[in-house]
Amino acid sequence: MFARIKKSGKYQYLQIVENKKEQGKVKQRVIATVGRMDQLHDKNRVETLIRSLARFSEKALLILSGKSDVKADSLTIGPTLIFQRLWEESGIQMEKGLPDSWHRRVGAAPSVSSHDISG
Repeated sequence: MFARIKKSGKYQYLQIVENKKEQGKVKQRVIATVGRMDQLHDKNRVETLIRSLARFSEKALLILSGKSDVKADSLTIGPTLIFQRLWEESGIQMEKGLPDSWHRRVGAAPSVSSHDISG
């Protein structure tokens, strides 16, 4: 489903439309005509409708809240974590941001983002 603006005469109408495949061809079916765009804009109804629909979408809620710039923390797991702890306990300084080639040489797994783990 998607929203579109359909011109009719001198007016533009906001419509909710769905695509359906029938006999190998895509057909569009108008689910609803929300109203004339000029009237919807005058009464701020487009924004009200978007905010109302956003309740059903986590991504839209992030965008509307201004928090769409998602940041993720990272975790160190596997052999990298084990070596890091051994080196810290023995007093060896570990450089931050080791190159990927170093991880491959010692057989350690690179750091994994917590976002990657949780989906």
